[in-house]
Amino acid sequence: MTVDSVKSNLNNGLTKTWILGKLYVNGAQTTLTAGQARYTKTYMADDTWLDSDGYAGTYTVPSPTQIIEITTNLPAGNKNDTYTIKSISVTSLEVELTVSSTTYRLVFGL
Repeated sequence: MTVDSVKSNLNNGLTKTWILGKLYVNGAQTTLTAGQARYTKTYMADDTWLDSDGYAGTYTVPSPTQIIEITTNLPAGNKNDTYTIKSISVTSLEVELTVSSTTYRLVFGL
């Protein structure tokens, strides 16, 4: 897979909203809370993103296995998160993020 094909799968050249379907914490699947079950993340073709929690920013895809998101609307300033892409297609996105030695695997669908 190439960077261009990853970006195409993320947003189809327009806007694509992903819906959280599963969450794993340190490898163990957790039951989604009501809020998590409604969580969405939208990637736009102009390299911006937003989520249903009200966060927004920009993103880059430096390699076929990474998405780097910069959250730009935090009171304390910008925050960078590097997601490892576990799998991606036009209908599913699975990424991992490690924060303070806790690994989150998020599985999204449409």
